Amino acid sequence: MITPCYNAARFLPDCVASVRHALAGREYEHIVADGGSTDATLDFLRSQPDVDWRSGRDQGMYDALNQAAARATGEVIIHLNTDEQLNRVGVNAALDLLERDQLDAVLGPTVMVNGRGVFLQLFKQVITPRLIDAYWHMPVQTCSFIYRRALWERYPYDASYRLIADHLWVRRQLELGAKLGVVREPIGIFAWHGDNLSSTEGKTSTEDARAGVTIPRAQLQRAKRIYRLRKLLAGGYWASPVSYEIIRNGKLEQSQITRPRLKIRGNPRDLTG
Repeated sequence: MITPCYNAARFLPDCVASVRHALAGREYEHIVADGGSTDATLDFLRSQPDVDWRSGRDQGMYDALNQAAARATGEVIIHLNTDEQLNRVGVNAALDLLERDQLDAVLGPTVMVNGRGVFLQLFKQVITPRLIDAYWHMPVQTCSFIYRRALWERYPYDASYRLIADHLWVRRQLELGAKLGVVREPIGIFAWHGDNLSSTEGKTSTEDARAGVTIPRAQLQRAKRIYRLRKLLAGGYWASPVSYEIIRNGKLEQSQITRPRLKIRGNPRDLTG
């Protein structure tokens, strides 16, 4: 488990508690790479003997991820940001599938919540993307993507980017032939709030993961239609009930949404808290 961190006192305690709950009974390490926080983050980390953390200057989130991955000793990595959590049922299903089918990585749906942990929508990723899908969009949510450390060893995150290195990293892994699997249970819980990088730097950034893509537009449009058809046939557009566990203010809560929204009209960040 690797977590990049900077001034995360608001979310980090629930993130750490979520990891501890979701992976209880498994052998794991939670490695936090802190970029020199100036809030109460370091006070919290000092009180967590089971968290392996270091604090110092870095060159951004992807540099922090590379630092954390380099310190990891396990064979499997999960990248979880400080404002994200794990769903116990989903993450364990993914880990079991990874080993059973000897896969390189496993992905699954993601629960989207606001900054107070209130449900917003379900990102229902229930199919494995083809390589071409990574050329027209980011096909996975990183908190719901579990991968073998060997993938990072052959191609680390490009720390020269601020926002899109994870997209480029996933694309490169698919180019290198990564074998993926998918589970239907939500793996990760992603929080939309005003401090997300995409809500701050993302508004003015000129980084574009599609820059330099030479695949003809018509071919990408066809790939998009095929992707959506595959997702439709797999039930990805069907609002079936979803259950998950979330830590809110230090307390474990069981949530069940009978008919989850699969897409929010407008900007979801307008609903954040």
